[in-house]
Amino acid sequence: MIKTVKVTGVYEKTVEASKKYKIILHEGGSRSSKTWSIFQFFLGKAIAGECITVTIVRDKLTWIKSTLLKDFQEIVKLMELDVLPDVNINRPEQTYYINGSEFAFYGLDYAEKLHGRTQDWFWGNEAMEIAKKHFDQLEMRTKIGGILDYNPYDDMHWVFDLQKRPDVTTIKSTMLDNPFLPESIRTKIKSYEPTENNIAQGTADEFMWQVYGLGNKARLQGTIFNSWDIVETIPEDAKLLGMGLDFGYTNDPTALVELYKYNNEIYFNELIYETGMLNSDIAQRMKDLDVNGYTDIYADSSEPKSIEEIRRHGFNIRGVDKGSDSINYGIDIMKSYKMHITRKSDNMEMELRRYKWAEDRVGKILNKPVDAFNHCIDAGRYSVMMLLGKQPEIQIFNKERFGL
Repeated sequence: MIKTVKVTGVYEKTVEASKKYKIILHEGGSRSSKTWSIFQFFLGKAIAGECITVTIVRDKLTWIKSTLLKDFQEIVKLMELDVLPDVNINRPEQTYYINGSEFAFYGLDYAEKLHGRTQDWFWGNEAMEIAKKHFDQLEMRTKIGGILDYNPYDDMHWVFDLQKRPDVTTIKSTMLDNPFLPESIRTKIKSYEPTENNIAQGTADEFMWQVYGLGNKARLQGTIFNSWDIVETIPEDAKLLGMGLDFGYTNDPTALVELYKYNNEIYFNELIYETGMLNSDIAQRMKDLDVNGYTDIYADSSEPKSIEEIRRHGFNIRGVDKGSDSINYGIDIMKSYKMHITRKSDNMEMELRRYKWAEDRVGKILNKPVDAFNHCIDAGRYSVMMLLGKQPEIQIFNKERFGL
């Protein structure tokens, strides 16, 4: 017995497009039901007994585990299939079977696992993050067709060249195409629209509104951090200065990052980036990570109750001393150093690429960051504000402790 699930017009357009085109581009704003509709499209084929093989990719495996696999697990539960796949994000191989069809999830940071693999369909999630060479490899090993979805935040991206092909079609969607979107999320997206009220509130951002609200192509301008790189590991003799913790819960993730210093350069290592964490969950995760109880941890001082609860679990956590311009002050400190992040800091990498200055209604860049893509960055900012320029007690980095 299969439960009937609600679908959006985006799903129906996908079904119709698949009858005429080899490649379907889902271009649009945030939370427009693109991901959900694509899953429903492939699951519908599986339930109908088509016995298809589907390869689903994103640039980083950790991003698949934190987004796509959670959506996949939720939708198959809602459909009440006779046999549910046992979704386990900790398994090395993320392959699942439904009614004879195969759904295989791969991070392109492990692209070698895709070599030689063929499939009936492929799906490139968040295609703006995917290199053209990976798309080419997927397409040449695909028997039927493929789907790419993306928010069009880079108007020079290779994906737009595909739109010139006769066997490619584009389905555009926005949050207005998703009647099931919670109002709180809809309100957040609408806050980017450059209305008089949003400008007065300081939430307006033309780029964010065009890309994530209206689903239009735009070019990201005014990025804040332009001088940083990725390292495989923290240097052996680097000194752990402390950590920063940014609280989140429903829509925003909790982020915990380490701050190291070596040869007058700073290094960040992401430890936690997850929604739905209670303070007890945060404390337990830090214990699991073997965070030293003497390590200085700095968190948002606007949450004193959370800070005290975590302190009672045995951690040396305190609030950040904030001034009237603490955000820009912390950013200036971070930018005054050559900055590195570890390869495993996937979410901090994503934020550094997207964190930008706000703009006024005529596109003039303001001296105020947009309050988005900043959870790891805020955590890092807390630590540099309180630790750099001082002489804190430091700890020698233990390479084996975090498996770097």
